[in-house]
Amino acid sequence: MKDYSELISRVEEAGNEIFWLGAASSDQIEALEKNLGCVLPESFKDFLSIYGGGGVVDAEISGIEDNDASIDFGGTVYGDTLTAREEYDLPKGLVVIFFRDDETCWCIDSRDALNSKEFPVVSYNLFKKKVDKKISDDFSIFFEEYFTLRSR
Repeated sequence: MKDYSELISRVEEAGNEIFWLGAASSDQIEALEKNLGCVLPESFKDFLSIYGGGGVVDAEISGIEDNDASIDFGGTVYGDTLTAREEYDLPKGLVVIFFRDDETCWCIDSRDALNSKEFPVVSYNLFKKKVDKKISDDFSIFFEEYFTLRSR
């Protein structure tokens, strides 16, 4: 994963508090894939292995808490994805990475996983129960844009 330390420093200098869940092991990342029944892109696995999840406080990216992929609280990839599947008919293959106020649901779209190692980040409309737009071509681009917007 690209080194984002300079960008993260600029976000902190802009007055934003940052919180990380802590690195996730490769075993737990594999367990998350198994629990969700889908493949995760390399850029997101790199993010989980370095940061575990988190980011700017009150706008954290879902992750693996306490290096335990089975934790299903809100704020974890597993918990947010299960909630969206149960309450909003989120299709299998969409993995929630940002879930706020039962209004905003951004996902990695791994439904075409056989054709690529990276997958787009999409917005899932919870009310219409469908993907309504592509946010970025892959997680690494999403991650960079996420921090760039918060560094201003």
